[in-house]
Amino acid sequence: MPDRRPGQASQAHPAVQAGGLSLNDSGAQYSSESRDTRLNASIGRDWGGGSGLRAGVDYARLLNDQWAVGGNFIASIEHQEVVLNGLYSPSQDLHLGLSLGWLRDTDTYPFYSGPADVSVDQASLLARAIKRFDEGSWLTQLSGSVYMARARKPDVPDAVMVEESPTLIRFLVDPREIAPGRLQGFNVGMGLRPWANAELKLSLGRETLRYRFQDGSGERDRRTTAGLGYTHSLPGCWQFEGNANTSVAGDRLSLGVRHGLWNVALARDGGASGMKARTSLVVGVDVPLGRNHPARCAAGAGPRPARDVRRLDEVFQRPRELPSRALAKVDLTATPFVLASLDTAGLGGSTVTATPDDLIIKLPSPATNVAQLSFNGLPTGNQGSDGRPLVWVQDGALHIGIRRFPNPGAGSAIPVSVIVVMADASLTLVTFNAVGF
Repeated sequence: MPDRRPGQASQAHPAVQAGGLSLNDSGAQYSSESRDTRLNASIGRDWGGGSGLRAGVDYARLLNDQWAVGGNFIASIEHQEVVLNGLYSPSQDLHLGLSLGWLRDTDTYPFYSGPADVSVDQASLLARAIKRFDEGSWLTQLSGSVYMARARKPDVPDAVMVEESPTLIRFLVDPREIAPGRLQGFNVGMGLRPWANAELKLSLGRETLRYRFQDGSGERDRRTTAGLGYTHSLPGCWQFEGNANTSVAGDRLSLGVRHGLWNVALARDGGASGMKARTSLVVGVDVPLGRNHPARCAAGAGPRPARDVRRLDEVFQRPRELPSRALAKVDLTATPFVLASLDTAGLGGSTVTATPDDLIIKLPSPATNVAQLSFNGLPTGNQGSDGRPLVWVQDGALHIGIRRFPNPGAGSAIPVSVIVVMADASLTLVTFNAVGF
């Protein structure tokens, strides 16, 4: 806005203002009313199931006396998460909240063919009602929440396994299926003020976690959940925070210390059954958004009314009920199957490797093309049902698309012969059986 100091004339040049952005002769600046806004930026490190540096931002804003919005954002190499929070307050002592979450979590999964890192996406939803009581009361609040989370099945490529003996080589394909989880839960809670500078929050609930496997079977885990949160404000603008939660999606524990604008927290997330625990250490700072940003020492400190501080807290803090890890596990019903079995005595100096779809035979001398393909001694077209060739030559090696061959059925086999033209114009006969399943 124009600078109208006493004793000075109004500036002749017009000023432009849009929200917190103002443009005038002095340049451009961005400001936000600290009474209604909170922003915290953090950086830390994870250890255990997923490791590396992480960065986070937590934001909250009071839109008016009834509405508040906020968000939690975390990014690292192996974990990305966004949680959006909204709060509606029809009266001063009643608050209705809604949170939407999305995360992508990379973890190591123990497949039959060996461990592999897989990224899993997950969406979550939480609805909450909170009844507040007078600040002087020993009972500060009553609350109830319902929530759910659902992981998305990832597309993991098949892997080849090799079993060798003195007389036989077997190539197997591991389908590497991941079973996504679905979580549903509810809880009720209460807040207590044992003394003036402390608050204790307790909750009790029930959760169900289901996994659906590719063979139609499933797995279900039901568990009673409990939560404990404690906040204690100390002289000198110090604050201690501790949280412990049991959940079917993993037990979580966090301890934090805040001093003025700075805060540090140590957290441990056990993850669901079969997952590695993840430990994180995070250092954060409250970013001043206004010129007179108050130190956030205790509820009610600074120019904000205590009611507004609590409304900001509700949309600023990530809901503890939402799982912070992907709910997924290896589908052990998707067992490896045999791609091909080869008698080592019949290789004649050739070497054989495989992909999940093809056998690759490197003959003693380079091949150039396929002259003829026969089933049961009768010549046949070299084309599968998908229109691609059944056998072909690539980079001097013979490729056999074994999974494109007709399936003769379990216990049956089709004798196959392939005449291959070599680089020296000679012909080589390759024979094998396509076994049904």
